[in-house]
Amino acid sequence: MRASSLRSLIRKTVVCLFASIYLAGCVGPPPPEDFDPPEQTIGERLFLETRFAEYFAANMTDINSPLAVGDSVVSQVQNINGGPMPGPFAGQSMNCRSCHFVDEFQGVTNAGNRTYADFTTRSPIPLAMNGFTLTPRNAMQMVGSLQTHTGPTFLHFDGEFATPQDLVEGTLTGRNFGWAPDQYQQALAHIAQVIRQDNGKGALAANYGSLSYADTFLGTVKHTPVQFRLPPQYRLDVATASDQQILDAVAALITQYMQSLLFQQDQQGRYIGSPYDVFLKINNLPRQPESGESTAQYMQRLADAVNSLANPKFVDGTMGKFQFHSQPFAFGANEFAGLKIFLSSASGAVDGSQHAGNCIACHTPPNFTDFKFHNNGASQEEYDAANGAGAFVALAIPNLTQRSANYDAYLPATANHPNASERFRRAADPANPQFADLGLWNVYLNPDIPHPQTNITSIVCANAQNCSVDQGLATTIAQFKTPTLRDLEDSEPYFHNGSKPKFTDVVNFYVSSSQLARNGLLRNPPAEFQGMSISAADVAPLSAFLISLTEDYH
Repeated sequence: MRASSLRSLIRKTVVCLFASIYLAGCVGPPPPEDFDPPEQTIGERLFLETRFAEYFAANMTDINSPLAVGDSVVSQVQNINGGPMPGPFAGQSMNCRSCHFVDEFQGVTNAGNRTYADFTTRSPIPLAMNGFTLTPRNAMQMVGSLQTHTGPTFLHFDGEFATPQDLVEGTLTGRNFGWAPDQYQQALAHIAQVIRQDNGKGALAANYGSLSYADTFLGTVKHTPVQFRLPPQYRLDVATASDQQILDAVAALITQYMQSLLFQQDQQGRYIGSPYDVFLKINNLPRQPESGESTAQYMQRLADAVNSLANPKFVDGTMGKFQFHSQPFAFGANEFAGLKIFLSSASGAVDGSQHAGNCIACHTPPNFTDFKFHNNGASQEEYDAANGAGAFVALAIPNLTQRSANYDAYLPATANHPNASERFRRAADPANPQFADLGLWNVYLNPDIPHPQTNITSIVCANAQNCSVDQGLATTIAQFKTPTLRDLEDSEPYFHNGSKPKFTDVVNFYVSSSQLARNGLLRNPPAEFQGMSISAADVAPLSAFLISLTEDYH
């Protein structure tokens, strides 16, 4: 018997024994040989559910009947590379997947697979609200966002959410699903109604055992396939549970699904999916921190090993092949040169001549993010493009005392302040020069967003000097969360505003933005730019290196 057949037999036997605990024997066909934990599978179903949105609540005849007319916002998918595409959820209403795509456009020219990101600068929202017709930010890719790491977790570009549970509940009951800031109770009641009254006969349910949500959450229905049988800790009797308990249960399962969205790793947690990962392996370069080794120590060890590698073995076409990308699976001399620039830090830079990107200061390997916040200058560039060179530096931004005295004038709309202007969480607009996006500034010390404050304070005040004035509020201006660079090719356009469609655009931006910082013309410049010294000569190798982080995520 082949080893693979033996493993298959063992797996079927184990699954049958597991099922017999609940089903009093293996009845019917065995479950698939490879299936995700049930809590992740049901979380995926909820992630795809299109009936939680305000549009469905306002236009339904009953919970289990299709809409007569779907929400126009999902009829098309905006794509900066090739124009609108037919929406995969046309005829329905908003769901999580409408902005966080994966393989819906696999093989489509100018589209292709996504790492749970969209294709545009800012995603459309179901209802025009408070002057918004689009989300304030680009849909940040989700894969790897919950990767295990040291330090706190921040979600969304501005760190608005401290946990995935908070993010899910805020999204399902918020503007992205068509609910106004003061409609939380209506959203809560509607979501609970969908869960309680679903009959399990819809097209989505058919892919998940044709079970109603009530039966799925109860978890004790006879003959439920094992791959859909929730573990006891996720079960709930929705008939007797409160609306809030139901929303909490929904969020807990979607969280489990989100936590499964990771790039390819081996059993030791080492990344294996990209040409860069293969290059490290075949050259015996350090692939992850050792036990007890700090991130800084690992980065130095990696940089030393790369710089001392005299005769590198390159990755050619014999070591792998992409299924979903047209370029060769390769890491050659150009990528190697880019890696060296990526790892190098400048000293006393006055121009871009040192070929030192200092990229690792924020995009820390092996995750290629430090999971923190930095101001790279993207907000300033957008604002100045709309209002004139130097306008962002001159923009009047209130201090903490001024901001606290007039919440509605400056901060994002919330249930407590539904009519707040959100003037500093908007795209720059030449017709409205008061509009800008200050990123983390909107969240830090915001009394209406309490959950992430402890974690944000821990990084803002890591240097005591940062908190000596305004508790460090001024240091958060235009800071945004550092995205991972892994499989970056499947999450363009780049930055929080989607302003950069290509790798070369990103690198060219850093050439100019770091020069602004050196000339004292970048507001709230990041300390990391002091170690950056790159020029036009570095664009090609750095771009090649970024491409080498691509993998076939699907």
